[in-house]
Amino acid sequence: FHPRGAMADAEREDDLYTFKELPLKRSPKPYKRDSTEEKFWRKFQFPIVVKEYAAVSSVHFAASPPYDFVVTSGSRVQVYSSVTNQVKKTVSRFREAAYSCCFRHDGSLLAAGSEEGIVKVFDANSRAILRQCRGHSKPVKAVRFSLDGLKLVSGSDDTTVRYWDMSTETCISIFEGHEDYIRSVVASPASTDLVFSGSYDHALMLWDLRSPSPVLRLNHGAPVETVLVFPSGGTCVSAGGNFVKVWDVLSGGKLLAAFSNHQKTVTALGFDGSGQRLFSGGLDKQLKVYSVEDYRVMHSMSYPAPILSLAMSPRDSHLVVGMANRLLSIKHTPHKVQSQALALSARMQPRGGTYRYFVRGKSYQPTSEEFVVDFEKKKRLQLYDQFLQKFQYKKALDACFQPHLYNRGAKVYSVLQELARRDGLSVALSGRNEEELLPLVSVITRLVIIPKFTPLMLDVCNLILDIYGGMLSASSSTRKAFEALKYRIDQEVLFQKEAFRLLGSLDTILTAATATQRHSAAA
Repeated sequence: FHPRGAMADAEREDDLYTFKELPLKRSPKPYKRDSTEEKFWRKFQFPIVVKEYAAVSSVHFAASPPYDFVVTSGSRVQVYSSVTNQVKKTVSRFREAAYSCCFRHDGSLLAAGSEEGIVKVFDANSRAILRQCRGHSKPVKAVRFSLDGLKLVSGSDDTTVRYWDMSTETCISIFEGHEDYIRSVVASPASTDLVFSGSYDHALMLWDLRSPSPVLRLNHGAPVETVLVFPSGGTCVSAGGNFVKVWDVLSGGKLLAAFSNHQKTVTALGFDGSGQRLFSGGLDKQLKVYSVEDYRVMHSMSYPAPILSLAMSPRDSHLVVGMANRLLSIKHTPHKVQSQALALSARMQPRGGTYRYFVRGKSYQPTSEEFVVDFEKKKRLQLYDQFLQKFQYKKALDACFQPHLYNRGAKVYSVLQELARRDGLSVALSGRNEEELLPLVSVITRLVIIPKFTPLMLDVCNLILDIYGGMLSASSSTRKAFEALKYRIDQEVLFQKEAFRLLGSLDTILTAATATQRHSAAA
């Protein structure tokens, strides 16, 4: 007699008599690949949300360290720190609304349009007004610095684009050609003589300071909300309506791509720091991220309100979005110093008497040389499993009708499937009064139209009708419950017929299209 062999036989015998917990029916989860783009966006922390004074119409980052950003909201212009994500300076030198405030490339100056039709230039440190360019007769909604930082370009509701000399506050050139409000102007990053403008007259124009008329005019097909130029200067992007278009300027305005991934008007465009990602935000509260290689959507984000403006920092550390409900969303990656401090604190030993000291070693992994004492915690069975273990089929089924039970549909289906396997369906369904029958019919009415549950639910329906068919007229509540079940099944049958009819129509259309393509290829 060997004691160890006897213990092994006893363990095998216990396994034979141990009740196996009922496995729930689970649908396979779709495979989701962890792409490089998802890893990039996972670095960003939960957004900081700031309530501004009015709708956030413009966001712009400085191109030089420390890469602060300026936010235009109502009659206020606020400069935020990219380190603390808090307001550093506030410019309130506007009697009415301010528009399109932006940094110069060295971060020392700010320029903004205004409702009075004046373009104002501020010192970014002292907030003092340095220049006021007067000449527009209507509000100035778009302002940008030139490539050399010595000039300004502005677009106004008076349908003109003006080029200003900051040193003398004089207008060098006036470009007239648009027939509606101008909403976007961009100085070319490749030349000091080229300016792009977009207007509500559906036109995207390229202006040369040496010519009074536009050298290129492109039709976007909808009111142009914003214009963006690639860093190379040879390609530009226009947004208006619910679509975005990419144009090749060097080839005379050839359309390279047109895509529509928004349900409402696209109001904002932007690049990341490397110029490899294109952003678009719209009134449908969606922000889309595209690859500039093929302009496919690589990532998408939802916001609580329509998006009016967006910008990403040159070092890809901040994504700032302005919305129509006065909210400003700031997503940012953890600061390097802060990350090092968190890593250091995580390595510190817990102090005695604390909770961390009490649970220390919980995640410790033993080595191969250490002896581990096995401890198996007895698992508590669900209530329906306890009744199934005792062969009390009716109570096992009733235990699935508890209102607080999580994932009740899958559990009802699994119990019914187990009862059918044990030939215990008729035992569990028979002998019920009205109060016990109504919850069962209600659950079946809800599950019978779910495709993965339908076959078994129909078998249960037939069995219930065989058992309780003569009781339908005895109670109005029972009759109404079965009428609701019949109506649900009739509606599902009608839906399936319509779906098959639609599928047949689609097959006919696809077959005809394939035949046409083959005929064209053969010709």
